[in-house]
Amino acid sequence: MRFTAVVEKELRQLVRDPKTVVMVLLMPVILTILFGYGYGGKTSFPIAIVNMDQKSGGYALSDQLRNMFDIRAYARTREEAIELVREGKIYAAVVIPKGFTDDMMAGRTASLEIIYDASEPVVAQSIMQMVGVIVLQFELWASEKFGTFSISPLFYSVYGPSTRRVENFMPILMGTLLQLVPTSLISVSVCRERERGTFEQFAMTPASRFDIILGKLAAYFIATISDVFLTISIAMLLFGVQFRGGMLDIMLLSSFFLICSLSMGLLISVLSRNQLQAYQASIFAFIPSMLFSGMFTPVNLLSDVAKAVGYSLPLYYYLDAFKAIAFKGMSLQLLTYDLEVILIFTVVFSVLSINLLRMRVE
Repeated sequence: MRFTAVVEKELRQLVRDPKTVVMVLLMPVILTILFGYGYGGKTSFPIAIVNMDQKSGGYALSDQLRNMFDIRAYARTREEAIELVREGKIYAAVVIPKGFTDDMMAGRTASLEIIYDASEPVVAQSIMQMVGVIVLQFELWASEKFGTFSISPLFYSVYGPSTRRVENFMPILMGTLLQLVPTSLISVSVCRERERGTFEQFAMTPASRFDIILGKLAAYFIATISDVFLTISIAMLLFGVQFRGGMLDIMLLSSFFLICSLSMGLLISVLSRNQLQAYQASIFAFIPSMLFSGMFTPVNLLSDVAKAVGYSLPLYYYLDAFKAIAFKGMSLQLLTYDLEVILIFTVVFSVLSINLLRMRVE
């Protein structure tokens, strides 16, 4: 009986909180719909073909590539294809060398170049696997028609050596660390004080809403900025992670995004009635960011609905800039658009928090 009484009491308490009930019921519905729209379709990676052979063998291989990939361009030279990869218009370029058909007819081993973007390691790995399948199918077809024939694929990255597995996960690690942790931590700050009754002290003092919001942001920034230093230091010292860009640029970018995450968490805290709601909301805010910000799959490979969601998330702009610095060696000065968007999100979250903070004790 006592067990039943506890169950009834907890359920009644949850039902009395409409926001919690709505959050619990809507979260699986919204996330399942977004996940289905974002990842339910067939992914076609955009690449370019450089057919320097200009004969039947080169055209036949191009046809097979067209069946598996989204061919965005037919470049005339290898250098033109490399530039397309560097500009981010395609993820890889397949170069069919001159004499490819002659090698096929003579039964010799032919080479094939695949130039890929190492800043998107998951996509690069998928493209290399798909090219491997196409090469195997083409070898079987050519061998049956012309005799023994083989292709030797040569893979090149436009940004130097291929990234290692631990380096591939650095954007995921940094994105999770700088959004989920600080957002969850600060999201309960106002709620906790209201529940404990300490918020009355703020209401009785001359401190304005501006002072309270900015003070909390500064305090939690000081408390969490060490996470950035520790994560990067451990990754570099213990696991030999190498960043192609400047460490100062990475630290500045991460610091700005950390403030953005804290301001979002503070807005959640202002809008939440209790700590449970705040925790739920912070997790709810992170899951779409994890799925649609480019953490696992580039946003431009998702559906239009998922793209719209991705472009509305601060984490997308942080990951875009972080990958450009860490993998491509770009400077933060060249990534002002991403930085400006992050700052705009920060200002909007902070202004809303200041205006929506209720100074009266309920």
